[in-house]
Amino acid sequence: MQKTYTGRYVNIPLLVQEINNMFLSEGWESQVQQLSMGMMQPTMPQYADYEIRAIKRGHLHHVETVIVRVKGYPNDFTIIVEEEHIGPVGRELINRRLFGNIDKQINDGLFDMQMPMGMQMGPQPGTIQPPMGQPTPQQSMPQTQIRCPQCGYMNPPGAKFCLNCGTKLM
Repeated sequence: MQKTYTGRYVNIPLLVQEINNMFLSEGWESQVQQLSMGMMQPTMPQYADYEIRAIKRGHLHHVETVIVRVKGYPNDFTIIVEEEHIGPVGRELINRRLFGNIDKQINDGLFDMQMPMGMQMGPQPGTIQPPMGQPTPQQSMPQTQIRCPQCGYMNPPGAKFCLNCGTKLM
């Protein structure tokens, strides 16, 4: 199963952490592996590729395995779920919690962050563009990067969460 999200600017490391926490809270053994992360450029979104591997051990050595992969850009990413020997408990977790609650949290903007200056996804319908030659509010206010208190990564102005480690920024 997979679902693609576009049109929001999402903190993917924070989203991955939340999915991992969901498995852990349900008693699964779970770990996150960062498969690749693009180089940060101020005007380009950062590509991310994470894998969450969750295992639930049951009676008579029955093992359920779920692999969740989150890959793409903050404004265009896909959640892919691969299953191996999954039973009704795992199916319920995927359907209700992952593609139910997590989907709602994404659409409600829980993982949203501010888009870096200079990067545009295109004007939204109904927005008024300033006349040519006049500065936009973003251009008239100089903004500085935000240093993550956890890992020291320099984040774009207005970021709510660190793009490197997912820590909430002040």
